[in-house]
Amino acid sequence: MAPDRAGSVTRRAERALFLTTPILIAGLAHVAVITLDLVPGLARPIDAGRRWRGRPLLGSNKTWRGFVVMPAATAITIAAQQALAGRSRRLAALAPLARGAPPAWIAGAVCGAAYVVGELPNSFLKRRLGIAPGASGSRARAVQYGVDQLDSVAACAVAIRVFYRIDAADAAASALLGAAFHVAVERTMRLLLRGRRAHR
Repeated sequence: MAPDRAGSVTRRAERALFLTTPILIAGLAHVAVITLDLVPGLARPIDAGRRWRGRPLLGSNKTWRGFVVMPAATAITIAAQQALAGRSRRLAALAPLARGAPPAWIAGAVCGAAYVVGELPNSFLKRRLGIAPGASGSRARAVQYGVDQLDSVAACAVAIRVFYRIDAADAAASALLGAAFHVAVERTMRLLLRGRRAHR
């Protein structure tokens, strides 16, 4: 690979990591909140148990806790990242906020909200197909698992594309890296929850 091309690939990978890290940290914070059962008062389904055509609208896994924790945690992590970027030319050059973008904490909150909202259409569809919350379904399992891991990541990548001075390829690279992180976090969460059940 030519040096210029190798450098371009490296910069794109660094940019993808820079864009994805705050959302990954926020996601891990969300996992910790769920695992430790913090703020249990918010662990209520956002559909309030409503049903449509005999089936839940979204299911028990989509709670107000996620709608509060993810935007709040992403707001904090992106604001902190931008504060660090203000002290480092290298970080500042990776992916500066676009001209006219809101303050970093607002951009972060919107990215976090996009993450959780992006999951809702898939949850609604799974309930219509009779797939239980947290399950992948027996039909087209691999496809369903892929959608489960990509829905929120894709929505978040759209928000990132709007708020940062990056191109579509950078947004796509961050989405791919985010999907890899999402799978890792999802697997970790399953293991933690399984361990909690085993010790009860």
